[in-house]
Amino acid sequence: MPISSFTCSPTLIRPRANNAEDYDALEEAIEFYDAGRHLESVGRVFAHLFPDRSDIDLARHSFSFPQGSSRVTLRLEDDTLFVRVPVVKLVEGCRATAALRFLLTRISGSGHLHQPRLHGDEVYLEFKDHISRLHPVKLLEVLRRMPVEADENDDWMIDQFKVEPLERESIAPLTADELERACTVWSTHWSEIEELVKEAMRKRSMFFLNEITALAYYQPMRALPINGVLLSKLSAAAGTYNDGNNDPMEREKAITKHIKEMKAITRDELEASLGHAQFCISPLANGSPNVLAEYLGTSDYAESVGKARSVGRNLEAAIALLSTYNYLLARYSWPAEIEAQLQQGLTEASGKPWKEAATILWSLGRELVSQFGDEDEDEDEDEVEEES
Repeated sequence: MPISSFTCSPTLIRPRANNAEDYDALEEAIEFYDAGRHLESVGRVFAHLFPDRSDIDLARHSFSFPQGSSRVTLRLEDDTLFVRVPVVKLVEGCRATAALRFLLTRISGSGHLHQPRLHGDEVYLEFKDHISRLHPVKLLEVLRRMPVEADENDDWMIDQFKVEPLERESIAPLTADELERACTVWSTHWSEIEELVKEAMRKRSMFFLNEITALAYYQPMRALPINGVLLSKLSAAAGTYNDGNNDPMEREKAITKHIKEMKAITRDELEASLGHAQFCISPLANGSPNVLAEYLGTSDYAESVGKARSVGRNLEAAIALLSTYNYLLARYSWPAEIEAQLQQGLTEASGKPWKEAATILWSLGRELVSQFGDEDEDEDEDEVEEES
């Protein structure tokens, strides 16, 4: 019997205590850089990212901060800025050659601002440049990307090559109650996605397939504090099945295989990859009125969803809206009021018949756009990204 509803559990990700970034400071950083006041420009970048820290002075001492399981350290020597993030340690018995080959093919490259470096048996990601060449946007890219690169690859390397972690930041484990809820979320999600993939194979609709593959990836990212090797596996698989440029048949094969692998994960394996990490820089893009309008307003995408509702294709409309809400929460940070309403929409639509779920999410989306979508579009600091 075809699936008749979809479950959207409340998120287990704890509110992140990230201070709002100071965009006035970023504008000043760019002005200082253009005026040749390079050290002051670097200082204003830190004021942008860490508005509550007034003690950052690289001219006097180094500075470090935790970002997920990584620790980012910066120091200034002779007007050259050095940034370092530890990755892994090569140990006796590990597959060192394979690990180094992976680093060279996966991370190293002429177009990368940072590069992996081997110091003895320790691997770091490193970046250095003279402050006269350090435009604020370039520095922001380095500080945002390096710890993410380390997070995405260190656990994978530990699992595949038997290397050891290096200077890892601690991640708080889930409580017993959180773990129980997480196991239920995980099991229910992949069982329901499996049924939806079967439905996609019957429909042969690219629109429907795109929405299901996005939902498959973004709901766990919204609902669970995923870290470790599991995060790497999710991202690697989604790179195939959630890429609309790939052959649809290959995408269906990839997600079917991935579902089996995810359903086979044991409770202990899941627990090992869940935890509450500390992020000093938000890992999410900044949500904006333009982003809301693109997905829930009067864009071509939103009109496609509205058309599906109007002609009675309630399953497709509901899945598209469920996918969109999960995407908006998994990829963007929002003011508390908007985030709460997006989360509440998923809670209200959870378990409802397709028509009712679509009506709930469609109505709330239009209300959110009406409330917040007419703000100054210049506030949109990030271009809208595609779901797949």
